[in-house]
Amino acid sequence: MTETPIEAKRSPSRPASWIRRFPCRAPHDLSTIPTSSLNTIRLSTDWTIHWSVGIQKGASSWDNLPDRDDLFVSRAYFDLLDELDLAGVDTGFAIFRHPEHGEFGVVLQAFSFNPEEQMGKLDQNEQYGALQAFISNVKGILARVLRFRILSLGQLLLTGEHALRGQLDFTAEELTTVLSEGAEAIAKEWPERLHGIMIKDMPLAQHPRDHKFHALPVQPNMVLDIPAEWNSFEDYLAAMSSKYRVRVRRARKKGKEITRREMDLDEISDRQSHMFSLYLDIASQSDFNAVALPEHYFTAWKKNFPERFRVWGYFLGEELIGFSTAVYNHHELEAHFLGFDAKYNRSHQLYLNILYDLVEETIEAKCTEAVFSRTALEIKSSVGAEAVELQCWMRARVKVANPLIPVVARFIAPLPEWEARHPFK
Repeated sequence: MTETPIEAKRSPSRPASWIRRFPCRAPHDLSTIPTSSLNTIRLSTDWTIHWSVGIQKGASSWDNLPDRDDLFVSRAYFDLLDELDLAGVDTGFAIFRHPEHGEFGVVLQAFSFNPEEQMGKLDQNEQYGALQAFISNVKGILARVLRFRILSLGQLLLTGEHALRGQLDFTAEELTTVLSEGAEAIAKEWPERLHGIMIKDMPLAQHPRDHKFHALPVQPNMVLDIPAEWNSFEDYLAAMSSKYRVRVRRARKKGKEITRREMDLDEISDRQSHMFSLYLDIASQSDFNAVALPEHYFTAWKKNFPERFRVWGYFLGEELIGFSTAVYNHHELEAHFLGFDAKYNRSHQLYLNILYDLVEETIEAKCTEAVFSRTALEIKSSVGAEAVELQCWMRARVKVANPLIPVVARFIAPLPEWEARHPFK
């Protein structure tokens, strides 16, 4: 079978995947990476894995890996995660080393799969009557009894390729083989029992299927590419069809009573309880939340990244009715967590105005793309974002349970149907 280039599915205007294939070269000098404080595993394929549960232990080893200009795989971001101390989540990393292929790092996060607490909407089936009630009851029973501890290769709070650091000079197929074997070896030595392994948001094509992984039913990442000729929000509007320009003007008119202003650290700290409540109102409606944010999440972000993390509040008078956040990650603006009072959504088009404001901010910041993540696919597509498929793969560590993963996952959380919108001419 012909190998498919990893970059094949990416938009020409978006930077190509950081994984590259290079011609044969001399063996790498790995002596500069200190690993004495880390756990060590040697695979039969000449790969050595140095890994740690916890961020601080051996962090200098991670720092010495080649940086690819991604805030979310930086030591500074690891320090933030350490401060947040996410409930039920253990974060660490693994460094894979090979005498010919060099070294690369993978972010590790162990978490509990507990659908009764993590799934906001178990009942998405559109049938009605007795069958609907029966399906709902079965889902509730499964949600109460299913409890698994999962090792994730990839970050739970983010959508996108934020799991790997370093340079790789082999194919997606070869990377999948290394990760599959390495993850199982790490899971065997993890200080607690792990029931499954997940590979999240990596450019691996369909190769995980060859290693008994199942694709989970996850929604795509929604990304808006910003053309170089857009210098203002007016340029964005000019690129739209008349139907969608009218939609923008209607939303802006409905939201004219709302005041939007940036919030500094002091105000975020003062209002964090209310912000957290608004966030929970929205999070409870999502299909699945693997991680529960702590109440001080937004305050910690602003304290650690005062220039790269911004928060905007939406006010009616002095009442905070919503907020949005963004992370400036080099050429990307990452639309991060938000919250709002749903009772103002229809009357003031609050969520749609938040999305338009994030588009405008992306253009003004000279970023090349706005990353809107998963969920609310149709409304995000209406502002111009396009779906980028990012698979999450799962494999049970008990062979007899592995075939049940796709059946149970699709039964409990089937993907919602949605229609992509095309706002541009």
